[in-house]
Amino acid sequence: MSAGLKLGRRDLAQGIGGLWLLLACLTIAVAGLAAVTSLSSAISSTIESQARELLGGDLSLSVAQRSATAEERAAIARLGTVRESVTLRSTAQIGGQTALVDLSGVDERWPAAGRVTLTTGRMPATAGEAAIGRELAERYSLRVGSSLRLGFADFRVTGIIDTLPAPSGFALAPPVLVSRPGLDATRLVQPGSLYTSAYRIALPPGAAFEGLGEAFQKRFPEGGWRVTDKSEAAGGTRRFTERTGQMLLLIALGALGIGSIGIASAASAFAASRRSTIAILKVHGARTRDLAVMLGTSVALLALAAIVLGLAVGATVPAIVGRAAADLLPVAPDPSPQWGALLQSAIFGLLVTLAAAWVPLARAARARPAAVLRGDVDEGGSDRRDLLVPLLAGAGVAALAILTSGNALVTATTLAGGLALAFVFAGAGKLLALAARRFGARGGPITRLGLAALHRPGAATVRLSVALGLGLALLVALAGIGGSVRAELGGSIPAKAPALFMLDIPAADETLFRALAARDLPGADLRLVPSLRGPVTALNGKSVSELESIPEGAWILRGDRGLTFARDLPEGNEVVAGQWWPADYAGPPLVSLDIEAARALNLKIGDTITIAVLGSPIEARIASFRTIDWRSLGFNFAIIFAPGTLEQAPYTLMATASPDRGASTLAFERALAADLPMVSTIRVSDVVAQVTTILEGLDNAIRLATLVAILIGVTVLAGAVAATRRTRMRESVLLKLVGATRGQVLAAQAIEFAAMAGGIVTLAFVTGTAAAYGVVTWLFELPFKPDWPSLLALPLAGMLVAIFTAMAAAWPALAARPATALRSA
Repeated sequence: MSAGLKLGRRDLAQGIGGLWLLLACLTIAVAGLAAVTSLSSAISSTIESQARELLGGDLSLSVAQRSATAEERAAIARLGTVRESVTLRSTAQIGGQTALVDLSGVDERWPAAGRVTLTTGRMPATAGEAAIGRELAERYSLRVGSSLRLGFADFRVTGIIDTLPAPSGFALAPPVLVSRPGLDATRLVQPGSLYTSAYRIALPPGAAFEGLGEAFQKRFPEGGWRVTDKSEAAGGTRRFTERTGQMLLLIALGALGIGSIGIASAASAFAASRRSTIAILKVHGARTRDLAVMLGTSVALLALAAIVLGLAVGATVPAIVGRAAADLLPVAPDPSPQWGALLQSAIFGLLVTLAAAWVPLARAARARPAAVLRGDVDEGGSDRRDLLVPLLAGAGVAALAILTSGNALVTATTLAGGLALAFVFAGAGKLLALAARRFGARGGPITRLGLAALHRPGAATVRLSVALGLGLALLVALAGIGGSVRAELGGSIPAKAPALFMLDIPAADETLFRALAARDLPGADLRLVPSLRGPVTALNGKSVSELESIPEGAWILRGDRGLTFARDLPEGNEVVAGQWWPADYAGPPLVSLDIEAARALNLKIGDTITIAVLGSPIEARIASFRTIDWRSLGFNFAIIFAPGTLEQAPYTLMATASPDRGASTLAFERALAADLPMVSTIRVSDVVAQVTTILEGLDNAIRLATLVAILIGVTVLAGAVAATRRTRMRESVLLKLVGATRGQVLAAQAIEFAAMAGGIVTLAFVTGTAAAYGVVTWLFELPFKPDWPSLLALPLAGMLVAIFTAMAAAWPALAARPATALRSA
């Protein structure tokens, strides 16, 4: 064992001194980081390990509004074991009530891989039987043997579904499975109906799935086929998890950054407590290198202990979340330890500790014995070489964060913004100290004492400003964003949204539909538009299947798109390039596209886009680009055809109904279920409620991660104040010896903390509110409507917590008796 390590072991036996702050900050930060990365990894691990079961096969080929042709079926059959399903939205009639469901007609041995798990009962075997989702059963008190009606057929419940293959993840309607004869009996699948035929394929053992789907698309380029292989299973869940995980990761890294201030403070306090020991050892011939190893050993051992504790806490989060939020998550997290995520968190913790603790330890190891023994405040002086290791460690943290994130640009931008904000709060701390120096002579003696503490030698004003400011600004920003989104979902959207959306209205039954609405929803605003579906198959003659990757924002290339045709420009749309066609247009196919999608694909006016409608390719020239007010909540289509192209295709109608406020829609829904059972009715309130539940869960997770940052900030504050205990004790004793009362000394301390916290809290509120305003108005394109009373309460609460924490940390020094303090000096 080297001399430095032996000295470190002996030194640590004397106690950890100020390193308790390092232990606390690093444990909390690593625990938060490990929790976030472990949960994201656990969900991804489940998706990857159960991809075949989640997809229901190795490969899924799906097509909208039609079934495979004989030639396509033969090509699919040659790939492996095939299981077919036909899925559409439908309205189930349950007694006198109605419910939106995802209805699927499946083969008796469906799916090709994995299985449907039932809480009770069995799968449907005949045309009059159905298995229903657990949510539907619980909501309507259904059980095995209960009855429901789908379309034109009655069914008896034979099983309650717990899980089943679902390539997309989140679903807005509970599932119902029937046999293929049962689906035929409903008479819901008609020309123009919005249904999807899916063919799940189990490949022979050892067969590779890569490239099979693309080869099928190239063989049938005009068929409008969508390919999903097991590497893309639960794609919606995967994307949601990645983006949520990235957001939480950035918050956790922010908490770790705040914790680095506490780590630096702890290292400085620890080094100061060892100054006499270092001087004595140097007098006896100890080398600077051995003393640096001695100090580094103590810090390293405490850091490792903190990291291990943090990892132990974070490793349990997937199992806890899996049990607590099982009904909210479409995929249960893998409860086993996520070693890769834990290793990543440990590396982050080590790098941040190295960056924060290196400089104070290096300076302490170089301290001159003569100066220390004389009582001079000499920490070894500054050396630019001391900054090399912290800079490299900091760069390592940034590089690791960027390389492991799902969006490198967003992560880099956020890290740069956080660093800039840290400099802002550091500058604010310096300005506070300068202001206290300049105006500190004003007021009474108690006020002057309190303000002088902000700029005295060794004051932690700058460090505390950064720690408190960053944490509170983050909390204010997220509270403002979450409040605005909740206000939109809870007030604005329901207020201006139609009460009902209706799908699959047969064009031939438009007159009957309008008559039912006039009878049961008198005075309601009723709007109908033609509706079809089809995927984009080519851009300027180049097949979409030949693209190496789909650009970010080019969502119109993902799956089937809703299509319509219109003579007049829809409400809430504005042409920003090109021209809208005349109302009496009759000519070659023209389309109008959403401007954002066009930008993502670098399209221009006059380019061509090919869309497969019922398996037939239609190449159309782009006539205009539109901005779409998606918040209008009307029928907003990214792709609109000019008249004369789609009218002869079998299409259905979509409709919205906006009755007078407070009017009931139940009679109308029952009339549709009885007279037009093929129509699917969606209550906007149900969709908003489900989306709100998901967003509230996300908001709670973000708030919890932010509270970790606040907790670290409070810990840093308490530790920094505690580190100045000896100085505060000396000042307190001297003041008491000249006649000051304990109340006066306490008041001086309160003025110090109130001045520091008040200025920083105000700046944090301003910056946090500005950031929330930018995100809500520019990114989300929503009005900025936070819960102002709650938002304004945050800085006040933050200020009170900061003052209380600081006073509690300083109390032992303030309570010291002069005689006891002088004897121990």
